[in-house]
Amino acid sequence: MTVGAPSAEVVALVERLSAAGPPLAVCTGLADHYDEVTRTALAEAEQRLGPPPVAYAWLALGSHARREPSLSSDQDNALVLADDAPASLEYGAALAATVVDRLHDAGLRRCNGEYMATTWTHSLTRWQQILRGRFMDPTPQEIVDVDVFLDLRPVAGDLDVSSLTDIMLAAADSTRLLHGLARAAVGYPSGLTSLGRLRLTDGKVDLKKGGLAPLTMLARTYGLASRSSAVGTRERIAAAQAAHQLSPRSSGRLGYAHALLTRLRLQHQLRCALAGEPVTDQVPAARLRWVDERALRQALDALRSVQQATTLRFRTDLTS
Repeated sequence: MTVGAPSAEVVALVERLSAAGPPLAVCTGLADHYDEVTRTALAEAEQRLGPPPVAYAWLALGSHARREPSLSSDQDNALVLADDAPASLEYGAALAATVVDRLHDAGLRRCNGEYMATTWTHSLTRWQQILRGRFMDPTPQEIVDVDVFLDLRPVAGDLDVSSLTDIMLAAADSTRLLHGLARAAVGYPSGLTSLGRLRLTDGKVDLKKGGLAPLTMLARTYGLASRSSAVGTRERIAAAQAAHQLSPRSSGRLGYAHALLTRLRLQHQLRCALAGEPVTDQVPAARLRWVDERALRQALDALRSVQQATTLRFRTDLTS
């Protein structure tokens, strides 16, 4: 995926964080930065608009919620209001517009799929209805929404939204939901060819579609099957191992793959940004050191093995 240039402030932040710590910590630091941008934008909006008529909660979704954003990430977020009175919804719309604009200006671009508070602002009661409908008996199309809403983390506001997490965890009993999540996770083609070589397009390997996206989906699936409230990929993998949903070997290999893929993508994207090149998830194979290429093949092989095991466990070859 190719995106517009990230802001100079974000590039400088990532460069600074990269010099001080490991790649996974860089992603956490970037998420913390976007948290602060969100809270500042909300405070400024409240100053301009006046006190909110009802309590609210601002939710980060997607990679921001998982504390795993990259320089190519877009924003996913939502707003929950205590009620749906016209004055509340009007105020919420103004809050949403302010924060979405501010995050975009700060380097977290708008979501093409419209998974943003400018579209997803509802009362708590309505959100509960939405999640029950999506999670308890989802259609194949609703699985797309589920994949986004499972990554949910409150960032600001006084409204208690723990009931939303409770609804999601209760959905671990939904065979249809777990089957749909697993099917999405194994639906990505392996980043390796049948001969064990890197799958290249125009000489490039796609670290997201061939690696991070299916790995993140696998972690969501097994995290939910474990009834874990964890949102981050590493934490979900650990919870799945603790609940005996993943073997120690599988969880260890997935954790290694996640760390490696994160490092390679971050290094590539930072190099692109500093060189004034388009920021992408596709790394030219010629730029990979031989030791990284070998490690990448091992990581993608581990991911493919878990995908194959997931196909058998959740019978994703069968129509739900």
